[in-house]
Amino acid sequence: MKNNIRLKSLICISLLIFLLPFLQTCSDESLKSLPRYKGEFTGFVKDSVNQKIIYNKGTNSNDTLLNLKAVSKTEKEKITKKEKVDKEIWLKNARKENTLNAYCLGFINYPEFELKHLSDITFYILLNFTIIILLTIVMLVLSFRKRFKQIIIISSINLLLLFIATISLYLIEVIENFNQIKYGYYLFVLNSILIIIESRKEINIHKY
Repeated sequence: MKNNIRLKSLICISLLIFLLPFLQTCSDESLKSLPRYKGEFTGFVKDSVNQKIIYNKGTNSNDTLLNLKAVSKTEKEKITKKEKVDKEIWLKNARKENTLNAYCLGFINYPEFELKHLSDITFYILLNFTIIILLTIVMLVLSFRKRFKQIIIISSINLLLLFIATISLYLIEVIENFNQIKYGYYLFVLNSILIIIESRKEINIHKY
């Protein structure tokens, strides 16, 4: 068990890294283009005092009509300032909701899988993350069997699949800028390289 403990640890770390934020699936620009963020205060508010009630023949019920009234310059500045703060809070929460870890990316489609997903290119792109996770588990098993060459190959395949997925997501405009790629992604790349380096060391040690 003392043999290649560092390699086993690195592979286990990869499985933990998958829990970290990997990718923001909606760019800030896309979020800011939504009505919730784009809307601006017009300077008018509903006048709940001078409201009118009229009979609607179509629904056989009374409708309440609210008049609009202009607010003072000071009040407008106050409301606009609060609205700006609210927008930034909403944007922060929206970023968080749209940021996924590797496990979510890899298995997001399976709980509610339908045949129509097979015609969606995104399904096949995210399948790369599923394969990466499964191959990492295979690497852990191989580390106990001291199959270091196979681990190097699999770790290299993982990096290749990751880059293919990233380029594909960029081409279909899911990724619009590098800010959407989060620190978990970079840590996985770094750890995969360390796994390759450590596997090479183990090969050299077992030569003698």
